[in-house]
Amino acid sequence: MRLLIFPFLLLSSQILLAQTSVLTELCDLPSVVSETSGIVNGPNGWFWTHNDSGNPAELYCVDTNGVLQRTVSVIGDVNTDWEEVAKDDEGNLYVGNFGNNSLDRTDLHIVKIPRIDTCTVNAVVTDTIRFSYPDQTAFPPSGSYGNFDMEAMFWFNDSLHLFSKDRSNPSTGYTKHYRLPTQNGTYVAELLDSFYVGHTSFVFAVTAADISENADSVVLLTSDKVLLFTNFTGSDFFSGDVLTLGFSFISQKEGICFRNGSLYITDEQSFGMGGKMYRLHPSVFIGVNETYRELSVRTIYRQDLSLQSIEFEGEEVEWKLLSTDGKLVRSGNSRGRILASEFNGKQGMFVIQLSTDSGAKAMLIQL
Repeated sequence: MRLLIFPFLLLSSQILLAQTSVLTELCDLPSVVSETSGIVNGPNGWFWTHNDSGNPAELYCVDTNGVLQRTVSVIGDVNTDWEEVAKDDEGNLYVGNFGNNSLDRTDLHIVKIPRIDTCTVNAVVTDTIRFSYPDQTAFPPSGSYGNFDMEAMFWFNDSLHLFSKDRSNPSTGYTKHYRLPTQNGTYVAELLDSFYVGHTSFVFAVTAADISENADSVVLLTSDKVLLFTNFTGSDFFSGDVLTLGFSFISQKEGICFRNGSLYITDEQSFGMGGKMYRLHPSVFIGVNETYRELSVRTIYRQDLSLQSIEFEGEEVEWKLLSTDGKLVRSGNSRGRILASEFNGKQGMFVIQLSTDSGAKAMLIQL
């Protein structure tokens, strides 16, 4: 399994990097979508998005400049807690009304809307997919285990694939992968697998998911990172390789989708930040060979928070300096430390990848 980890920088560095991170900020979302909780491709290069619980049952079509292009009312459902949207190859939209913060809902369901891109005023629900989890028997469950919240879903191979948001206390660190059919009915979701996401709080649990247009990559989103899965077989998404990209700032990121080789991400407006759309180039994930351990690395910053050196112990390290869209800027080999002067006066935000015969590491740096 390949593992690429971008650690958090110092808090002071996070403040500096918040607007210049590996995420390219595209726009502020319209104020009507202040609680964006999902995003999917729409017509004319636009995106469909929506709010979560307590908001109208409406879908919003926005462009990458933050202009609201359409507001569509959904006839046939109430926004109890809309947490995700997905789209199939025929243009049907699926809205996940399965947010379950208190872990006590018995009315979990997904609604299907045909030909969503043709809708301009109203959209009518034609199917309601009601479901329960095979491993939940109490509402809410007793004890500390509570991995029954849901905020992530995509369509693949005539099925809906759901990924849980763990609210256990303490967190188990796992997301569970379930599968459901796409037709009207009542079902017990099929539990397929689980994956260790890490961290110890639901704040860092899975909030969105998507699969690439050619179905060769899957992403899971949390507030602080994206996990990219590749080289899997069929719908056994966790069977291949996984790369992890950590963000330099935390926000309530809840929407992600692929488009033309890039990832588009939205976050909710909260605590004076967020409410934006970003773009991320998956190429920044690529380039680290098979790894066996994470290298122990220390970054030394100057008083102006620019990088002075990267220090490490052990064998010789091969390094690559990449732009945030994945382009190689410089490369070299070093033992013990890499001085910022070796980057030939480059300035700005970069990704550095470090690898040896026995391990690897990658991280965001400010030059």
